Amino acid sequence: MKDRKKKRLQKLTTPARWLALAATASGLLVGGCASAPSSQAATGRAPSVPAHWSAPLPDTQRHTVDIANWWRAQSQPELADLIEAAQRVSPTVAAARSRIAQAQAAQAQARSALLPQLSAALSATSTRSPVQDPALSQVQAGLQFNWELSLATLHGADTQAAQAQRETAELQWHDARILVAAEVANLYHGLRSSQRQAELLALDAASLGGTVRYTQLAVDAGQSAPSALSAALMDAAEGRNRLQQQQAASEVQIKGLVALTGLSESELKDLLAARPNHADELQPFAVDAIPARLLAQRPDVLAAERQVLLAQAQLLQADASRLPRLSLQGLVGPGRVWTGSSGSSGPTWTIGPLVLTLPVFDGGARVAQQSAAREAVDSALSSYCAQVRQAVREVEEALVQLRAAEHRWQNGQQAAEQAHQLEAANLRLKKAGLLSGMAFEAAQRQSRAADLTALTLDLERQRSWVTLYRAVGGGFQAAETIR
Repeated sequence: MKDRKKKRLQKLTTPARWLALAATASGLLVGGCASAPSSQAATGRAPSVPAHWSAPLPDTQRHTVDIANWWRAQSQPELADLIEAAQRVSPTVAAARSRIAQAQAAQAQARSALLPQLSAALSATSTRSPVQDPALSQVQAGLQFNWELSLATLHGADTQAAQAQRETAELQWHDARILVAAEVANLYHGLRSSQRQAELLALDAASLGGTVRYTQLAVDAGQSAPSALSAALMDAAEGRNRLQQQQAASEVQIKGLVALTGLSESELKDLLAARPNHADELQPFAVDAIPARLLAQRPDVLAAERQVLLAQAQLLQADASRLPRLSLQGLVGPGRVWTGSSGSSGPTWTIGPLVLTLPVFDGGARVAQQSAAREAVDSALSSYCAQVRQAVREVEEALVQLRAAEHRWQNGQQAAEQAHQLEAANLRLKKAGLLSGMAFEAAQRQSRAADLTALTLDLERQRSWVTLYRAVGGGFQAAETIR
């Protein structure tokens, strides 16, 4: 049997014989994979996730919309446009997109390590010595190949690490886009609320100016003391200060949106002016009652999970560094050799050396590398568990804050409604001559104060929904990215 194998091997051409030896050596190297340590067994800990949320979920009896299309489902289409504009120019999103490209390049490089590296080569040599006269010249052109295999490459640790890096980069890109969306939404809602508050404060300032005129007439008629005029003038000045402060706040928020979206100030103001600024009913989204399902849609949690997989793959790479490594080189192509005036041409090849390298002594470097890789796995898993706990905390806190904001907003709406009814009653009294103009102005300011409080509570409610949007992952779907 051995003789037949030996004869078959002798019948092979020399290049084929080298390739057969390479295949035999690589088979031995692959066989070593069976005894390689498994990085999946590095640790068995898993994060603890509650079965249900402790905080009450939002009211889902109202019409709810898909969170992935939440911005477009609102009656503020300009907000979705602003978010898309901000995501296009955000340096954070751009940096995350760049990391995706780098990770994709690293993944392609890891996959290519399984295949021989081919390159075109052209070489020319000329040798002359006392024993070689005339000179010996040689020209050779062809394909040069280099093939190097390690246990980590064959076992897939390199490709697994590259894939984990690419998926992490993609998840960080999604997380950056969600953060930008939340930042733009908060600034937009703040601007719209500030503008509506400025409109109410402008009416207040005009009303206080009217009170000054009524008081001046009363003082001139001897019906009021001069001190009453001083108090009215002081209130009017404070009203103008509040208006100017609110208008300045609106301008600052416009500057912020300009910086975030990359739009010019005139473009932004035209976009905002295209639609009347009034309070709209917010369309809520439903929150999954099962924490595990919801947390699986948070890009930062999934990115932390991929970091664990990356650390495990790097541990396997460190373990494989103590095992054999195989390399093979060669050159195949036409060549020409001549001495003096005579020469010959024909196909030439060079295969080898075929090297099987086995580490023997490195002063403890590989052992230290393995120990560091194991610590990195534990650290990545600890970070992942902490990220899960933080995500649970953020969702729970967002639910609590949203419930409180919803209740305060409802109370504020009821108070504003009662204030409007009181204002209507006072108007009827004024028309009947039973209420003075000054008293009616004071009643109107009281009604506007209730409206200002309602606007503040509505802004708090909108921002609570944005916080919850961020906490539940912003509608990200893992299946769309992780393939």
